[in-house]
Amino acid sequence: MIRLLSGLVKLRGANPKDPRRAARAADPSSLVYYWDGSAPKGDGVRDISQTGAYICTRQRWDIGEIVTLMLRRRGIANSEEASGPPDRSACIPCRVVRHGDDGVGVEFVFTTPGEKTNLLDFVKAIPNERKRTRLDAPESGQALVELALLVPLLFLLVVNIVNFGGFFFAWITVANAARAGAEYGTRAGATIGSPSPATHAQISAVVANNISSLLNKATLAVRVCTNRNSVIACTGTGTGLTPADPEPLSYVLAAIDVTYTYQPYIPLFEFPSLGIHATLPPTAIHRKSVMRMLQ
Repeated sequence: MIRLLSGLVKLRGANPKDPRRAARAADPSSLVYYWDGSAPKGDGVRDISQTGAYICTRQRWDIGEIVTLMLRRRGIANSEEASGPPDRSACIPCRVVRHGDDGVGVEFVFTTPGEKTNLLDFVKAIPNERKRTRLDAPESGQALVELALLVPLLFLLVVNIVNFGGFFFAWITVANAARAGAEYGTRAGATIGSPSPATHAQISAVVANNISSLLNKATLAVRVCTNRNSVIACTGTGTGLTPADPEPLSYVLAAIDVTYTYQPYIPLFEFPSLGIHATLPPTAIHRKSVMRMLQ
């Protein structure tokens, strides 16, 4: 039986919802014949691959029945595609695997290597013209929708990873700066060399040097407090209370209070009045370090 193929399509990966194992292509110049005792008649082939085909026919062979089909491709008038032989044919045994509304699906059964070679040559000879079929459109559209949904989520994930990593880095840096300032502030006349007590400006400079790697350094606030026998003296800006020393007659308690406002590296949209933030908003980091120094 002979019928022109319904369309010419691009060979491509099989649809994951389609049970067929190989990519299918349609060729309007191909014909398929079988003999049922009467004169051979033509029927159409909807699609064909290296493993099987779908034949548009009213014939309904039983599932599993073996039939021999002859595929024939007529010559093409288009001069760009007429470089090969005008006619191609392949006679291949086939097993019926399914029935459809408009035909049957068959699987090729190769009994000799030559039959497989003939079929491969036949499929490769399908013209190089391409167009989409109804099998291609759903898969292509689905991939496009998935990509459109996935890219913004990946971008949001990457931005938040960067911003949260920056926040933890700033938190550790501020804590280390407060500790370095407290260690520097504990120098007094009772230590070796009898240096002069550190001033607020000197302690602030030590803290500022320790956070020099952070952005938004202008928000740094350093508060220095000393507790000498319950007499508390503080300099600088900031918040926080200085705890009492259990041995006030022997030691002076020095507290270094550091406040810094973290600014996200990659800011995104936010609605503060609604409490909605696409990423980490500007956040205040407050760390305090307390040490004792001899009177």
